[in-house]
Amino acid sequence: MKRLQQLALCGFLPGLITSSTAFDVNSLDAAILQDMLESYTEHQPSTCTGATGTTTFTFDYPGLNTASEWHPPFESFEEDLFLAAMTHTDAAPGKRSWTIRLGQAGNMYSHYCPDMHGETMPPQAHTDAPWIDEVHQSISVNGYLNYGAARCNGEDCPANFVHGAGTYQRDDPYTNVPFYSQSLAKHCAGDSCTFAAWGQQAHLATIFTSSVMTFNKYTNCGNGIIEHTEMVHNFAPENVEAPEHVDQTYFNFPWSGVRRSNLPYALEPDKDTGELSYDDPDTVHYCPLCGWGNDQPGGPQDMGSGRCARTDLRNLRGYTTFAEPGLFVNRETKDQQYLWCRKPGADCYASAGTCMANPSECYNENGTPKTGYTPIQLEVPAGSTPRCVNHINIFEGYQTVACNMHAAGFGNCGTYLYAGTSSDTCAPWLQGGSMGLYRQDTGAGINIPYVRHWSYSPNNKRMYFSVYSQDQTEAINLVNSVFDNTGNTTHPLSLRFETFPPGESFPGPDYNPGALDAVTFVYGDGDDYNIVPGAGRRRMGSSSRDYTVFTINWWQNGAKLTPGVTFSKRAFVFASELAAAKPTADNLVPKVIPDKIDDTRWNPRAVDIYKVGTTSFDAVAATTSQGTSTTCTSTSATLACSGFSTPKAGYVPFFHITCGASNYLGPDPYHFTPGNGEWFTFPGLSNNNAQKIRSYACAGEVESVRPTWKLIGWFDPLTCSSLGSGLSYDDNICVVPTPPPPVTAAPTSLPTGQPVTAAPTSPP
Repeated sequence: MKRLQQLALCGFLPGLITSSTAFDVNSLDAAILQDMLESYTEHQPSTCTGATGTTTFTFDYPGLNTASEWHPPFESFEEDLFLAAMTHTDAAPGKRSWTIRLGQAGNMYSHYCPDMHGETMPPQAHTDAPWIDEVHQSISVNGYLNYGAARCNGEDCPANFVHGAGTYQRDDPYTNVPFYSQSLAKHCAGDSCTFAAWGQQAHLATIFTSSVMTFNKYTNCGNGIIEHTEMVHNFAPENVEAPEHVDQTYFNFPWSGVRRSNLPYALEPDKDTGELSYDDPDTVHYCPLCGWGNDQPGGPQDMGSGRCARTDLRNLRGYTTFAEPGLFVNRETKDQQYLWCRKPGADCYASAGTCMANPSECYNENGTPKTGYTPIQLEVPAGSTPRCVNHINIFEGYQTVACNMHAAGFGNCGTYLYAGTSSDTCAPWLQGGSMGLYRQDTGAGINIPYVRHWSYSPNNKRMYFSVYSQDQTEAINLVNSVFDNTGNTTHPLSLRFETFPPGESFPGPDYNPGALDAVTFVYGDGDDYNIVPGAGRRRMGSSSRDYTVFTINWWQNGAKLTPGVTFSKRAFVFASELAAAKPTADNLVPKVIPDKIDDTRWNPRAVDIYKVGTTSFDAVAATTSQGTSTTCTSTSATLACSGFSTPKAGYVPFFHITCGASNYLGPDPYHFTPGNGEWFTFPGLSNNNAQKIRSYACAGEVESVRPTWKLIGWFDPLTCSSLGSGLSYDDNICVVPTPPPPVTAAPTSLPTGQPVTAAPTSPP
């Protein structure tokens, strides 16, 4: 809700750490995440500047933000979902402060602007999907298995979608509490927060495994701008027997959207001129938002040259802006959304009840009438007033009149249209709004609450509607006076029917749309994809919920992640006034960078595993980028295995997994999953479609016990095969904790991130 509960951010997020304080959850996490996001050949560093001292972050759940107005049945799930929050505090008098909340997968599920429109993300009123679908996330699809005919044990396959966010609640009792994609690493420092997670098969219960790892880095660029780098890595072994079962071939980077009630309008600039018009209601560069899937080129959402329809990014200018209520868009040329037509060859005088066609039948997608159909033309006869008469007195609170407002010869339209229940399915911003009749010559008109019939009898010219009055004489006189055409004895007075969003029915003298709040997604102009195979595509559309879908696809030939390969994309999201959307976005578009990274381009540092007996281990990363050695201070620890901080040919990720009291260290993320080694192995699929793969369950435990995972690094599965079950992770073995520096001290270049406790009196 706009500008409600403008919370003091310092009081709203307890335990905030400022960007001038070294803050590291674990130095291993910091090393892996830094190297994955930065340490590869041809990496281009961030261009973000200007946010110093304005960033805070926390890993402590700050409690429910009531101003976000989440779907009440799901509010209790948020604490389990929450991983971190990151805040930008705009310097006065600016109002572009924001707080983003990141889920267990490191994906953004809340983007809250306290001094602007409020919450950007949808309220989550999606059955079985609390912060699973309608959030900012990456999605990967195996096109071979996804609904593949006869490709799953001789039968048709179910859906194969890996959601960055997590799984739908469709496997009772295992998912009565949502299962979110699992955090593998996290790190916040300076103006950035970075996360790694294991993406999950979303459609449960599934017969598929997942070899998808996601990475997300958010950098506060200041001025309301967030630089977001997202990665998807296919961590299946390179020698997998059936690569078609693990290859990822279709992607959403990101799958996202906005809360329609807070940001109902979408705008995109003209492809040729780059202009983004919003001042004049007749020339706004708005996008129709039809129901999801109706964005085909040439369809009702296409505004020409691909703008607003699903299209290659090369046909766009690199960004889409969503604006708050208060923008006026003239869709009066879309009268065909409402006005009926006489059918081809029909004689309404002979069959008044069947001669008319509703709008969905009689208009082409571009708004022109189909051949032979004759639309009703709204008009007042020459030299006359509408000559209104009473119709049925008061109807639902208002006076109903019958007025001469079209030519004779039209039959019974049989329609009832209420203000606020727009039939314009591509203008969801009109829901809850108003409608009215207006003169074409002067623009004068009236709002009306209800249309009973556009026409009823071919023997007269009457339109039947209500007026915002309860007095019969007043209502009749109002319509007759506003639409008086007695001064023109030659031509009928042309009228137009218009619908308006909630609020005013027409811009007033102080109308200033440039000051409206807006959120802009910057995704690049498509030429960026010249450096990677495949293509980029933008799609959007409305839904039946308070949610407008927005997504960017990486797809077509070459959009493929085989084992060991990573796709990365740096893009931007920012909050601003509408007037600032174009200049800000134009500056950011050239900074969007997609990249496809094979395992020969990484420049990792060493990561070593040290064991203490047969019960515990620690993993230590080299202290510098591309460092080749590590140090362990424990005299009882021995080097057990050496690996790297990033992918490398012949190496696979190792995970530390807990399930209840059990521990495991090794390459199989499904080690504790029921059925592992019986009806499935990783990577792959179940050998029996009736036997499901539940990564969220622990074999031998009750349904409520769930595993946890931590990424340790990339290791040779052959030379490190002696590891496995029974090893617990203890990050105090090799590095002695040191007290944190004073708050006034400058941050260290690589904080140790160890717990602030006294040093142990003797080695473990």
